[in-house]
Amino acid sequence: MKILQVIPYFCFGGAETMCESLTYALGKLGHTVRVVSLYAEHTPISQRMERAGVPIRYLDKKLGMDLSMVPKLAKIIREETPDVIHTHLDVIKYTVAAARLAGVKNCVHTIHNVAQQEAEGRVQKIINGFYFRHGWSVPVALSPQVQRTVESFYGLNQADIPVIYNGIQLDSCVPKTAYSLTDTPTLVHIGRFNEQKNHALLLRSFQRILAAYPQCRLLLLGDGELRRETEALAARLHIQDSVFFLGSQDNVYPWLNRADIFLLPSRYEGMPMTLIEAMGTGLPIVASAVGGVPDMLTDGESALLTPCDEEAVAQAVLRLLADEGLRASLGKAALTQSRRFSAEYMARQYVTLYQK
Repeated sequence: MKILQVIPYFCFGGAETMCESLTYALGKLGHTVRVVSLYAEHTPISQRMERAGVPIRYLDKKLGMDLSMVPKLAKIIREETPDVIHTHLDVIKYTVAAARLAGVKNCVHTIHNVAQQEAEGRVQKIINGFYFRHGWSVPVALSPQVQRTVESFYGLNQADIPVIYNGIQLDSCVPKTAYSLTDTPTLVHIGRFNEQKNHALLLRSFQRILAAYPQCRLLLLGDGELRRETEALAARLHIQDSVFFLGSQDNVYPWLNRADIFLLPSRYEGMPMTLIEAMGTGLPIVASAVGGVPDMLTDGESALLTPCDEEAVAQAVLRLLADEGLRASLGKAALTQSRRFSAEYMARQYVTLYQK
């Protein structure tokens, strides 16, 4: 089978990581995968994929609505002749129309967040809803909770919204073997600097944690539009010497392995890939109970799930820092649960959907 995946571009994010993992896993199952990036930007993820032999075609999309993408995509689709087109994020509005022009009717769209956050504005909601209701594209939810938001937001039948969990190459993870703290307890967060990931709350929670554990440090991996603002907030809170802004990392697994606790206090989520990476490392996790997170982890058994509240996050972290047994039990349980989220299992489920 030949699959064409289309994505805006390969920035540092969950949808992009999922697209990469799915591409590799489909290839291992014997399928041919081609990828289209609407923007011309080359990134660490796209460069890594190209080094692995994945053909990526880059377009020259302008910011905002760019209807020239439709004929350009239609041309690529005619040249590639895929059996299935798989879209991610907001490329759906151009790609499904282009697929119809090119005579390809088999389209699948992964909804990477709760539906109301994935659809950016009323126009996108109308376009997506039209495609889904008329069978021009099959919406895939990342978890039962995301499925419920898609059902209500677009007025669809739940039976028409398959659920396929994200997956990663679990053998890339470096599982922890010990849970004792060093002289510098290390907390880690991975994610884009945007409103969703809630870095401001994270820093304010960390300020409270430092009052009890002054040698603690916080590692922030990622980039984004709010990075400078977040750096400025760290300075205003007088915690800048304990917060390390490490930017986008080509390989996050060593950083995860060396950390003691993983933090994800997001305002909303679909099914965060970074959470699977932390689970596959066996890290004890503190995460906000939003979106698909409670579908992945069980509060008190494989993670501590909190409301989006700085005091609640701080208290959960302090509880973990004080209890090695709890860190070990949560981390080991998370590692066990991570096996549900392998890239191969994800790919096999998508192949079944493609064949339908």
